Amino acid sequence: MEIHQILPTFSPGDAIGNEVIEINKTLRKWGYDSQIYAENIHPEMDAKKYLEYDKVSSKDNVLIFHFSIGSDVSNYVRKLPDKKIIRFHGITPEKYLYGINDYIQYLLVRGREELNSYPEITNLALANSRYTQLELNNLGFKNTEIFPLLLDLNVYNKNPNESILSNFDDDYVNLLFVGRVIPQKNQHLILKIFSYYKLINPKSRLFLIGNFEGCESYLDQLQEIIRKLKLKDVYVPGKVSMDDLISYYKLADVFLCMSEWETFCVPLVESMYFDTPILAYNCTAIPDTLGDSGILINKLKSNEIAEMINLVVKDEVFRKRIIRKQRERLKHFERPTMENLLKEYIQKVIE
Repeated sequence: MEIHQILPTFSPGDAIGNEVIEINKTLRKWGYDSQIYAENIHPEMDAKKYLEYDKVSSKDNVLIFHFSIGSDVSNYVRKLPDKKIIRFHGITPEKYLYGINDYIQYLLVRGREELNSYPEITNLALANSRYTQLELNNLGFKNTEIFPLLLDLNVYNKNPNESILSNFDDDYVNLLFVGRVIPQKNQHLILKIFSYYKLINPKSRLFLIGNFEGCESYLDQLQEIIRKLKLKDVYVPGKVSMDDLISYYKLADVFLCMSEWETFCVPLVESMYFDTPILAYNCTAIPDTLGDSGILINKLKSNEIAEMINLVVKDEVFRKRIIRKQRERLKHFERPTMENLLKEYIQKVIE
């Protein structure tokens, strides 16, 4: 018996691609023959074209299909005899891409249609949060479980980019958000919150880190907001290297997440790792990931959120309490815990 993974696009630096790599390492460590198959493969990634799976497909195999968007892989996997695990990462609501990227918006609509054909042929569906599990249940999947994310936290134990640290090593308060530049992430709202916080503390800056490829028109909207509000000290460097990312987390005094659609949100876990206090909008899977840690924002009132940021920065006792809770929550995502959970779920399918 072999256990393989398949997905539409295999790229470096995104949450899905990173998890595929970690699952592959784990399966091989357990002694399974395990390969990665994809339709679109970045030159840096080690994988095979998905149609090559015909050579190894078997009713005795387990195939993990990472599902997040429409693709030709969906129709291909549906016809295979292998035992199927749907690894559901959520499908971004297409409304967020209207007027931003018509092609991705089409693939999201297509993905929802394709997912509807899977409940009856799926042995197990693994959701990355309670939020996405409810969606799977509503679609008629009969065997669902929650498997948050298999992460390698050791990748953050690297040397930062010293030039970034030295450039911003001062008495300014640094606010950080990490996430793709796309409307659902609400970077436009973060800019408004920052404008209020600037009135409280002029010696502050904002880092908005994330890939904007395919969403350039939204980036233009953010730049226009920055101009209209006459905001200074806002940095939007785009996608950054791991060394640079570590530097920004080490600089951050507060992680500010106002995203209104998340199915897990890896940067929340990254913030826990770097002891960066989290303020996040209480919606979709955000509370699932945070548990009883961080600060959940129920109402998107920019001036009040700015006041809360100031409290987190100024009140040392409050700040330490937040960090302590986040450290406790981080244990939930430690590698041995997640590997044991994955082994348990795979065993259910094998048996």
